[in-house]
This record gives sequence, C-alpha cells and structure tokens, in this order.
Amino acid sequence: MSVYDPIAKQYKEKRHPNTPFNQYIEQPTYFNLLGDITGKSILDLGCGEGIYSRKFKEKGAARVVGVDISEGMITLAKEEEAKKPLGIEYILGDMQKLGQIGRFDLVTAAYSLNHAQTKEQLLEMCQTISANLKPEGRFVAINNKLDRAPESYRFLEEYGSEETVSDSLKEGQPLPTLAYKLEGKTVIIEDYYLSQATYEWAFREVGFKEIHWHEQTLSEAGIRELGEDFWQDYVQYPHMVGIECWK
Repeated sequence: MSVYDPIAKQYKEKRHPNTPFNQYIEQPTYFNLLGDITGKSILDLGCGEGIYSRKFKEKGAARVVGVDISEGMITLAKEEEAKKPLGIEYILGDMQKLGQIGRFDLVTAAYSLNHAQTKEQLLEMCQTISANLKPEGRFVAINNKLDRAPESYRFLEEYGSEETVSDSLKEGQPLPTLAYKLEGKTVIIEDYYLSQATYEWAFREVGFKEIHWHEQTLSEAGIRELGEDFWQDYVQYPHMVGIECWK
C-alpha cells in the first residue's frame, strides 16, 4: 500500500488547482514548458488524482495515460473520469518498476522525482521515463527546487509541514515532511534531497542528450489579482523548478 492511500482525499484538497501558488506559479511554469500539446500522446507519471492528466486532455492532447503507485489516488482519478469522461487511461503502478508500456511524445512528472532517496532509485525512474518516449521525445517535469534556502520551507506549514532543514544538505537527506492527521494517526509524506549533478547523471545515463533547468514563472495575472507584495516571499524563495530533457 502506498503512503498516499489513507490520505488521498486530504491530499487532493491541499493540492487544489485554484490555490494562488498552483494557479499563478505552478501551472504557468508547467504549461510554458510543455508548449502546444495538441495532438500529443502523454504519459503522466505520478499522476495522483489526475489534476494534470485532465488538463492535458482539455488542452488538446490526443492520448493521456496516468500512472500512480497509490490505489487511493488512482481511485479518485477514475472517479473524476467517470463524472466527466475525457478518455484518460489510469494505471496503478510504481514508476520505478513500470517498464515500457508504450511510446509517447511526452512523458511528464509533477513532484514525483523528489521521492527518490538514492541515485539508484532516481535512475530506475529515469529508465522508465526513457523507455516510454519515442525517439526525439521529450520529458517535462516540475520538481521541488533542489537548492532551496532553509528558511523557505516555512511555506510548507500550510500543508502540514512539521520540520525544518539544515543549512548543509547531503545526498539522500529527507526534506521537511508533510504530515497529515488521520483518525488520530500522523501520515508522513517524505521527499529527499539529491543534487542537480545527480539528476543530470541519471538523465544522461538513460540517453537524454539535452537537459535544461527552468526557474518558476509568476504570471502577470497573479500580480494583477493579488499584488506584488503578496508574492514577495514566493519570488525571493522559489519553491519549484522546471526540468526539460530531450532524447
């Protein structure tokens, strides 16, 4: 059972696509990287409850397959598909062990790579990514920013974070955890630090020829809606990074 299973509904509420960060930073960053996806086939790894899988289809993708290790998340995704059928296929599976299930124009991952605790686990994820891409296909991800300032993690408090991070990060070190209260128990979601050099090693090991890192984007609409002062900390302490790799 995945650690996400017992808190799937709570996590869905926390990750609501209309939160200011999601609406004005995360989505603009992701979709600026993706560009025009009309007619594309997309494998969405770590799809969760299908937030982005649905948006890919709504933005014109021809085929979308979502994969997640959590049965609870896949259940939620299938429930949304039943309510509003878009023709998305959802598969219960571990992206480290998935293997090749097809050939896609794009493979995507939102906050999935940062679950890898070791370079070997990251390499297994990247092997799955590469195996499912067409020749000259592209991998696009959004991920926790690898070199975030320790003080920036206070922003996770609204999501239940209960820890801080030391000034000196080491490979495989747990990052501040997300803690969900459920029926008197605490469910922990952990991410881990791996350096940019380790990520690039894994990408190149599986055959990616080009690797690009992209800073997060704050949309003009977000500034108009909430003002520059609201976004000051988010700009000073970027939360996320975009990754783009070409075979």
